[in-house]
Amino acid sequence: MTSQIKNSFVGRTKKTFIFALGFVLCSATAFASSVNWIDWQTTTTGTVTVDGQVINVTLTADDVYGLSDGDYFYNNYESGYTTPGGTYGGLEPSDLIQVNQISSFTLTFDSPVEDLYMAMVSVGQPDVYFADGTLDHLLVEVTYSFEDVFSVETFGPNFWYMGGYSVNGTDLTGWEYNGILLFEGIFSSISFDVLTPEHWSGFNFAPISSPVPEPASMLLFGTGLIGLAGTLRRKKRSNVNNS
Repeated sequence: MTSQIKNSFVGRTKKTFIFALGFVLCSATAFASSVNWIDWQTTTTGTVTVDGQVINVTLTADDVYGLSDGDYFYNNYESGYTTPGGTYGGLEPSDLIQVNQISSFTLTFDSPVEDLYMAMVSVGQPDVYFADGTLDHLLVEVTYSFEDVFSVETFGPNFWYMGGYSVNGTDLTGWEYNGILLFEGIFSSISFDVLTPEHWSGFNFAPISSPVPEPASMLLFGTGLIGLAGTLRRKKRSNVNNS
């Protein structure tokens, strides 16, 4: 089981340094040219358009703190706004489900989707100091435990600067993690647990595409069309002979 740790020491007197460092730590991954993020109408229902198809999404959870349009938290000076080199890799996340208690979550799509980005905001918090060196906030490590394997695509600062994170198997633990995760595969649902309470953290998902039918499925579809065409030709000839 592999483990990955990223750190950045933060304090209110180091804001400019953290902003620059965040850009360096953001992954150079080539992202999908554009994606649509789930548009949440409530904390339990939303829709997302994937390859021209509108997909309904439901969220079941033990506890949800709130819903925000997310713009203030995704799109600010510290996060690099919507630039490709920013915390969110130019993917322009929108809407934010906010969490502040231990809870289990399941997102269900009414049509399968392929590959998912997950935007995360303020998972945990670092030690933060005032300019005079006195402690403002104590470090809080918050763990999101997933059922599926993921990769960390970006990591950078946000409104509350930047802390760090570790990955252990399918668990991500943050002390002020902001960035994008990628889940690869075909999903009708995705589930995870938040194992630690805090003031709040937030997330949203963006499917990258709809699944492409397997070659065998396409063959069956094509065979069906050929059979249908043959039936229509025979019916047409029969109608001609009977007239």
